[in-house]
Amino acid sequence: MTQPIHGGNVYKVAREQRVPVDRIVDFSASINPLGFPAAGLRAIRTALKQIVHYPDPDCWQLRQELAQQCDVDSDMILVGNGSTELIHLLPRALGIKSALIAGPTFEEYASALTDAGSSFQYLHARREERFLPPVKDLLRRFSAPRSKFDALFLCNPNNPTGQVLERQALRELAEATERQQGWLIVDEAFIDYCPAQSVVSLVSEYPRLIVLRSLTKFYAMPGLRIGYLVGASQVVARLKDRQPPWSVNTLAQEVSLAVLQDQAYATKSRTFMKGERSRFMQGLRSLSGLRVYPSAANFVLIELPATTSAGEVTDRLAAERLLVRDCSTLPGLTSQMIRLAIKTAKENRQLLAALGASLKNKR
Repeated sequence: MTQPIHGGNVYKVAREQRVPVDRIVDFSASINPLGFPAAGLRAIRTALKQIVHYPDPDCWQLRQELAQQCDVDSDMILVGNGSTELIHLLPRALGIKSALIAGPTFEEYASALTDAGSSFQYLHARREERFLPPVKDLLRRFSAPRSKFDALFLCNPNNPTGQVLERQALRELAEATERQQGWLIVDEAFIDYCPAQSVVSLVSEYPRLIVLRSLTKFYAMPGLRIGYLVGASQVVARLKDRQPPWSVNTLAQEVSLAVLQDQAYATKSRTFMKGERSRFMQGLRSLSGLRVYPSAANFVLIELPATTSAGEVTDRLAAERLLVRDCSTLPGLTSQMIRLAIKTAKENRQLLAALGASLKNKR
């Protein structure tokens, strides 16, 4: 399998256009538009004196804070170098031989399974149903008498479709995977925008449920690379044994501890996103020929007119230093699909104007 293509490669575009990185407006990576919290910057300054020491390999202090916020024991938490590191630990550490992936979704699950020599199949949500996650189909496929799946990967809210499953549906999936002695792996990288739907509180009930979280997106610090998972303590111990030593650096640990305690930033971020997402989606719907899919996250999936490809629109916008995520190669999507991060009101207006002009020129 080829390496998954992610958003956020502003460096490549900056090199090609011979401009500084800060001249690129990046709608391809779904990062909190309010920017890096001031509490994080203060934590970096304070923590600089600690970089003469190795990082805490157990992330002890950070795990105490996460345990308190998730209302679980600290030995049920594993911190990693971004949630991607943890995704790649799962297949080997859990002995996953065959997995079902609820798609269309983040390609890193398939990449991790392939690297571990595991097989997988997708079960895609349907475009004509606005990509609502096919819970009944997932239950049927995983629980079928001849099913040999031992894991189900699911992203909630889903990337890139933006759809979110309610807790009750996820509880049904957790019960089904438990009955089959399989694993339910729920990636909650964008759950901070709809925290009521999180299933992290169900981990104590379902020992084969694992919840992945990212700190880099909501707190606008992808360059620091930090994420975590919540699972049964025995599962976390198995994963920890497979993790490279010192994979989470000192600055990432100290910054994460600081920003997690900044409740004002979290509240402000959710309030901003709720309003700006509505305005942005309204603006997108006003553009002729676009299909805009519902979203509970800080990004929106759109479908271009049938005569327009995602690649050509992506290239036109890149020429104007606006970077968007071409989703045309993602399994389960069409060649007309693009994901747009929701940024500041000014930047969103800039993108709407450029996208509108690009669609007009195509006619």
